[in-house]
Amino acid sequence: MSDDLFSKLFELFNQPGPVNWKLAAEVARHLSGERQPIEPWAAEEFRELTRLAEYRLAEVAPFPVKSAVDVLPLDARTWVEKNLESYGSLVEPFAGSMDAGNPMLGQLAPAMIGLQAGSLVGGLSAWVVAGFDAGLPPDHAGPLSIIVPNISTLQTLDVDDREVRLWVVANEVAFRAVCAIPWVEDHLAGLVGNYAEAAKIDPTKLSGLMMGGTDPASIESAIEEAGGLESLIGGEEAEAPRAELEAFLGALTGCARLLARRAVSEIAPNFDAISNRRDIVRTESAEPAAIGIGPVPPDATQAGDAFNQEVEVRYGDDALATLWADPSRMPSAAELRDPTAWAARVLLDGWS
Repeated sequence: MSDDLFSKLFELFNQPGPVNWKLAAEVARHLSGERQPIEPWAAEEFRELTRLAEYRLAEVAPFPVKSAVDVLPLDARTWVEKNLESYGSLVEPFAGSMDAGNPMLGQLAPAMIGLQAGSLVGGLSAWVVAGFDAGLPPDHAGPLSIIVPNISTLQTLDVDDREVRLWVVANEVAFRAVCAIPWVEDHLAGLVGNYAEAAKIDPTKLSGLMMGGTDPASIESAIEEAGGLESLIGGEEAEAPRAELEAFLGALTGCARLLARRAVSEIAPNFDAISNRRDIVRTESAEPAAIGIGPVPPDATQAGDAFNQEVEVRYGDDALATLWADPSRMPSAAELRDPTAWAARVLLDGWS
């Protein structure tokens, strides 16, 4: 990071709230790059494909599928500007992790979390084609947004471009439908809160920062000497709640992929080939979060897809409706990859 960025970080110390959104926006815009033109035909085609996906998904989903209020084909910069603060609930809880009884840390928290929020969303804009790609439920649905330039990474396959675009919107429609299940928001907030509570910064690692006062070069050097932002937060106590959060997001994104496949595979026969290609790109492109939440790993989505299918094999065609009716039936981190252990628990708890 440049001295200039750290200088601005300290200039913004007095911004209100747990997240310095002004700094977050600056970082995200920088990472998203310059604006890119979007072809005029894109809006009409993506709206057409979205309505088709919504219609077909409504026929196979075990819960309601609401139509998007609008469909917006965007470039990365515009996507960042429209979606930055919609990920606030995923980063705000970690502001408390910065406060270890040290006033300096408490003062630093909004800027550090703003830095992470901007890095998260700006980094996503460089490679995701839509929100489902990251697997992180936003605070509010809003218009269905597609980052059109990023779709080019999927068009290396010998697949018709229209089928690729249908794959994109079908996954996004399905992801939004699962995220809209009434209890998902509160359950996710609880899991994020548990992780944030356990993920405490070790203030001893910031001794150089404390001694350096507000000098940007000293702050940057102290963070580098501590091993980077990612080394400042976490610890063994945070591993278990982070694993449970990842398992839930894997179950959620896996269910979305299963439903999208079921909805459009008849007219998108290369659905799995495109998905496999996307998982490779995601593995290569996504970076873990320094503080807080990062994109859902592809293997968690794959495990969630297999888990949701296994539930149907065990309990029949209506099983997904029962599974997603109650958060207590969600698999734990161990159960996501061991449906037999999950089945033993839910049978004891009652499955009806």
